[in-house]
Amino acid sequence: MNRRHLRAPLQSALTAWRQARIAGEGFDKRRTGLAYHLAVNRLHWYISLLRTGPHPRSEVQDELSAACHALTVLSRESMPAAAASGAHRYAVIHARIALAAGDLADPAKGAPRQVARALEGRALDRFDPYGVGSVTTAERIAGAAEVRMVMARLIVEHPPAVGVRGRRWLVTEESGTGISAAYRDRRNFRRAVLPSCAGLDAAGEAVRLGAESVGLHAALARRTAGHAVEYENARVELGRLAGRLGVSAPVVE
Repeated sequence: MNRRHLRAPLQSALTAWRQARIAGEGFDKRRTGLAYHLAVNRLHWYISLLRTGPHPRSEVQDELSAACHALTVLSRESMPAAAASGAHRYAVIHARIALAAGDLADPAKGAPRQVARALEGRALDRFDPYGVGSVTTAERIAGAAEVRMVMARLIVEHPPAVGVRGRRWLVTEESGTGISAAYRDRRNFRRAVLPSCAGLDAAGEAVRLGAESVGLHAALARRTAGHAVEYENARVELGRLAGRLGVSAPVVE
């Protein structure tokens, strides 16, 4: 598949995303939920093709990172639509997909100590139905932090429905090649668990994700203007979630 043909699934995904936003302006919750689910599936498929396709990863890495960030944004849009339509299971699936995509798009790889260097990286294309401009490294790091807290909140507020079904897949850059690998890759995202959460139960995963979110927000707040509010909100949210689990909130520097 050449690069021109590979972009066709991206355009299809962006069209579906635009149609989902239009559907969301109406009053049919089921239609909106289905439209968003279709958009997530199409953008996710494009990412799987990039991850498992014939082109060397070095040639498509920027495009892949930009698409993963876009999937993070789209999945976060889709979750409330899925929940409102009564499809809570798909809200959880989209949260797992967002967790994986956000981590893969994150130039700091979830490590607060790497945020300063990551912020020196270049901006990427913005894949969005009406997207203009570019996506900064700070935005990608913030996206990874935000989906961690979203997943932590789902785990705490809706147990045990958000438990990973089947064998867990630890998020990794490795994906294999070929069409069968692409289908497997898409299934894997639905069972995504960050390597830092390997072996943890649901409560442990929620606390770890919340702490990682706070850590990334704290690192951004130290180095970017206007991020202090996001950090404070994340810190308060971690305390609230830990309280609901009956554990002490970890101290995050």
